[in-house]
Amino acid sequence: MNMRIGDFREYGTNLTSDGMMFTFSTEGDLPCSILLYDIKSFKLVEEVTVLDEFRIGNVYSLVLIKKGWNKLCYRLKSGKNTFVDPYAKIINGRDKWNDKSRFSRECLVYGGFDTSKEYLWKNSKVNIEPKDLIIYKLHMRGFTMNHGLKTSEKGNYKGLLTCIHDVKKMGFNAIEIQPMYDFEELRFEMVSKTVENGRFEYCINPLDKVNFWGYDGGYYMAPKASYFGGKDAISNCKKMVDEIHGMGMEVIMEISFSEDCQDDYIIDCMWHWVKNFKVDGFHLLGVLIPIEEISKHPGFADTKIFYDNIPDKILLSEKNSKHMFVYNNGFQNVTRQIQNHMQGSMTQFANFMRRQNSNYGFVNYVANSNGFTLFDSVSYGEKHNEDNGEFNRDGDNINFSFNNGVEGKTKNKQINSFRLQQMRNALSTMFLSQAVPLLRSGDEVLNTQNGNNNPYCQDNAIGWVQYSANSKAKEAMKDFVKKLITFRQNHQVLSQENPMKMTDYKHIGMPDLSYHGWEPWLMFIGEELKAIGMLYVGEYVDEKENVYVAYNFHYDQVELALPKVSCTKEWKLIMNTAEEESMDFKEKCIDNQQSVVIPGNSISIYTAKNTKLKK
Repeated sequence: MNMRIGDFREYGTNLTSDGMMFTFSTEGDLPCSILLYDIKSFKLVEEVTVLDEFRIGNVYSLVLIKKGWNKLCYRLKSGKNTFVDPYAKIINGRDKWNDKSRFSRECLVYGGFDTSKEYLWKNSKVNIEPKDLIIYKLHMRGFTMNHGLKTSEKGNYKGLLTCIHDVKKMGFNAIEIQPMYDFEELRFEMVSKTVENGRFEYCINPLDKVNFWGYDGGYYMAPKASYFGGKDAISNCKKMVDEIHGMGMEVIMEISFSEDCQDDYIIDCMWHWVKNFKVDGFHLLGVLIPIEEISKHPGFADTKIFYDNIPDKILLSEKNSKHMFVYNNGFQNVTRQIQNHMQGSMTQFANFMRRQNSNYGFVNYVANSNGFTLFDSVSYGEKHNEDNGEFNRDGDNINFSFNNGVEGKTKNKQINSFRLQQMRNALSTMFLSQAVPLLRSGDEVLNTQNGNNNPYCQDNAIGWVQYSANSKAKEAMKDFVKKLITFRQNHQVLSQENPMKMTDYKHIGMPDLSYHGWEPWLMFIGEELKAIGMLYVGEYVDEKENVYVAYNFHYDQVELALPKVSCTKEWKLIMNTAEEESMDFKEKCIDNQQSVVIPGNSISIYTAKNTKLKK
């Protein structure tokens, strides 16, 4: 085959005017070659030996002058070992989800060639301000399999695009998608067996269930073939991002990098998705993430980066756009502890409710994929992961969950009613907090995983969001989420860009945020307290309404002071989580303007309008 030297500029394969450019690296001085296969039969078509004249150091770059690349796929060979190019932009061989026939060909996959026309983008990136960001997290297959879709839309981007309109209507403006790069969902182990002449040979032993979530490594440059339509995966993935942008929503990729990924490769992968797919952000998982290099990378200056533990020296050095976010279980755990009477601290809770920073942000959630669903967090005191096949040893043992009297589902109306109330409490704290709220898909429709807090291998009703069989309770909770989001969006004082100072720095006569207990203007939060009122003064963000949120995590009702605010109309009740008749979020007059009685284990919202804004 004719060939010429490449330009060494970009790893992977790129179509040229006369052929296909391959740029890749190897370890050591072993002879290497490019193996070309038929894309349908995966039979070897040709082995092309790569000469040293196409090499600089351990990097090779050459153009194979040939046509018909849409009928071929490839692997690389170094010495006796063959492998898939980690920079492959398409993966062939996994076009069908959970295709067990692949066991017969040892589950091999191949790099594919992008021969598609240049995608013509219809919509520009959205660039939502951090203070306005509201995230909905989903798993593409789990989100669409039980959503009443036709077969062609289940488990793929088509179904996501069909269902995402409903997410938009609730008020969400960003979606976080669990791994959508190509990963191996088949689970197997390599076992040895004795063959002729006493030799040993390795073979594949299929394992039960699948790698449903996809957190065990992958080919990070390639959209997952079974999600995005095989050979058209690149253009279909771009189409999905483009259409979501057209709805005014951002796309955040969750990427779980394995420990063998080098720093440069991690950054190359991220840059690939930003440059070629226009994704808006990344939720990064992994213990060896080069977070400092990522934070300084000029190409990611307006890309949102979410990570669980960002060192202070990085956060404090952020001075330009606010694009680094701390993303971990902190808010969830503190909220569950105080709500479930598990030695929760009101001081800690109040601090988490107002935590914010001018240079970086935080993500708050009350349930996520790495634990119980929100419904299960109020229905199970212990995890129930036996179906995972690991004797219930997997999954987090510390959940701060409570079953409220019965482990799992029950027909007891009183218990079920209180569980819904506790869910409304958790959702209220999240959407009323200053940081970026994130809802796990299905929590708005009471989704349960039957107590499984780690369904990584459950490609079934446990791992899928149960949208079917809608009930009055499901619709009510979904409507409650929508109204909470609307209230948050209509009151910017609840989502400020900068941290509140708790002082009267604008000389309004009241601090921007103040705490209130049995007496108004409480200056100290004692550890014995499980109830508190928080007053947000709208004038600090040029709003007419002040917002007062009363939290009562005591079993019994409590009376809290209702602070008198100057130049306002009277306080009015907007919502209380214990009273279903107040779920309409409409103003209701109250007689007592000095104090309010808050039912046990409930949250109330009050507003008061200023007659005019002070200048």
